[in-house]
Amino acid sequence: MVHRFASSRVGCRAWGVLLVYVLCVAPAHADALDAHRSVSVDENLAMREAPMLAERVARGDLPPVEERLPENPLVIPVVEQAGLYGGTWRKFDTATDLPTMKLISGYYPLVRWKPDVSGVMPGLAERWEFSDDGRTITFYLRRGVKWSDGHPFTSESVAFWWEMCLDDRHPDNPPEWCYSNGERVKVTTPDDYTVVFEYDGPFYFLPLVMATGFWTPERVLAPAHYLREFHPDLNSAYEDFTEMERKRNPTANVDLPTLGPWDMTFLSPTADRAVFERNPYYYGVDPEGRQLPYIDQIECIRVQSSESGVLYAISGSLDAQFRSINFEDYALLKRFAKKGGYKVHTWEDGSGAWHTVYINWSTPAPEKRALFRDPNFRRGLSFAINRERINQIIWQGTAEPRQATITDEAWHFQSPRGQDVLNRWKNAWADYDLDRANALLDAAGLSKRDGEGYRMLNGQPFEISLDIYDIPHAADQAELIKDDWKQVDVRVRIRQSGDVDLGARVNRARFEMYLRITSELDLFTYPSHVFPTQIQTWHPAIGRWYTTGGEEGEAPEPGDVMDQLLQIYEKTKREPDLDKRHGLVLDAIELHLEHGPFMIGTTGRQKHLVVTTNAMRNVPTGGIMAPWATAAPGSLFTEQMFYDASRLYGGDE
Repeated sequence: MVHRFASSRVGCRAWGVLLVYVLCVAPAHADALDAHRSVSVDENLAMREAPMLAERVARGDLPPVEERLPENPLVIPVVEQAGLYGGTWRKFDTATDLPTMKLISGYYPLVRWKPDVSGVMPGLAERWEFSDDGRTITFYLRRGVKWSDGHPFTSESVAFWWEMCLDDRHPDNPPEWCYSNGERVKVTTPDDYTVVFEYDGPFYFLPLVMATGFWTPERVLAPAHYLREFHPDLNSAYEDFTEMERKRNPTANVDLPTLGPWDMTFLSPTADRAVFERNPYYYGVDPEGRQLPYIDQIECIRVQSSESGVLYAISGSLDAQFRSINFEDYALLKRFAKKGGYKVHTWEDGSGAWHTVYINWSTPAPEKRALFRDPNFRRGLSFAINRERINQIIWQGTAEPRQATITDEAWHFQSPRGQDVLNRWKNAWADYDLDRANALLDAAGLSKRDGEGYRMLNGQPFEISLDIYDIPHAADQAELIKDDWKQVDVRVRIRQSGDVDLGARVNRARFEMYLRITSELDLFTYPSHVFPTQIQTWHPAIGRWYTTGGEEGEAPEPGDVMDQLLQIYEKTKREPDLDKRHGLVLDAIELHLEHGPFMIGTTGRQKHLVVTTNAMRNVPTGGIMAPWATAAPGSLFTEQMFYDASRLYGGDE
């Protein structure tokens, strides 16, 4: 059978991209860095640094590894064994800003998520401490860490970021986590290895904020020694910060120093190919004290779509791909796995619902607003969704019909009570029951029908506008939901608009309902699925009120469920005991079970495909891929992956 993409325009373009790569690009870089072959396997395993770096040290181009590592390196656990140095990791990305590459080499935070997402651990900060009142958080940096150009990493980096935040001419503004009780945090750096955040009130979330995503270290840990060259106050060649911000882009500027395991050294003029070479000053070592990463370089090819990436995989031109492969390509990938010399792993995607119907709590039309806030209406719509049909048609029976929740593995659910709350949440109003759906919709005031048999609201025609983003399966799933709601006489109009347009309308609360994926592992730092604290999901107007300190948006009614949820969230910020903080999250979910659902799920627990070459070792055995906040696979330590001797030495050893 010919794969569905082979006969499509996308498929033809994909084959073209692949052919150009295999015939023209791949031979040009094959074994480009083969210094590991100058030593035997045993000698390689005995070295404390990569052979390619040892050669540079011997030439006098680099200081010895002892001088490049910090006093107390980050010791990184290995999955199987200590690895061999060498090799090129080939992967692809589908966007010019290389987001999946940022997740691999851009995760170098002060505090980092543990690989099993059970909590956080030290990163570039050796430790941190809170004052007794929780208002002051002090981070102590590792001494002797260096940027990829050899310049010392110190508290100057954080001080420079904060300086830019406070400069009205610069586009950076203090993010929302820089405020407590409406007052802006004070950031000081009393010495080169100490950073102090002083808040107006207790703020126990800051270490979690620092552990969140590649975007936090990308901004907060700025290479000030490099960027000051483009500061308009220090260089008369620049009138503003435009050039500085251009130079600050880690996937567009090969000269930008990094703290990550690999440093970009080449970018094609069309941004279709980027090469990242090992950072000789990386601060992480394996348990035997050998500097990481094991792999010399990463070559990232930009493809037009995930379909192109599948062809890249089955040709044998892919070494490890952790994101951007769709699950529906599982059978095709398995079919060619032996010939292509790769393995297909199924990890958890981490979706609590794919997709979720987000219902605007503050939809503009007053009559619809009153209806949307009626739990009978929302529950009636939920009971009317045939989730098993969606599972079979969209996911070939591999997903789990369920209500919308956050990710099951979230650390809030680790206690017995957490497991109980999660189980009740994912099953609430999730049965397919048309009798209950009809009764609840009648109770919500939709008992009258028009001449076509559709429900009416206050004697007028009633229709739901369901918006969809251009994301996988959204259009197909929207049609199935539309058919389901038609069975209970609810008329639906599906609108697919540009992502920018829909995103803007969501932010301004100018929508009725829309589809999106729900997944999250930490509600302290990304609370919007449960708490109405941000300008997104099902409560953008309330979230705007909260984030602007009441200057914009819509205030919750005193004592209503939105007000109660916000009060609980404020308590979590001030609670020093982690177990009690988790308990407050569960209290909030109990409110959802009493007054919800505020968002309606369809199916969840989809699998995520990871493809790795047979020669790759120390591949993490599993992970949660959907929530970007925990930065997988970077948080799983890809720098400890390596190639076996058959790949590096051609089977001679």
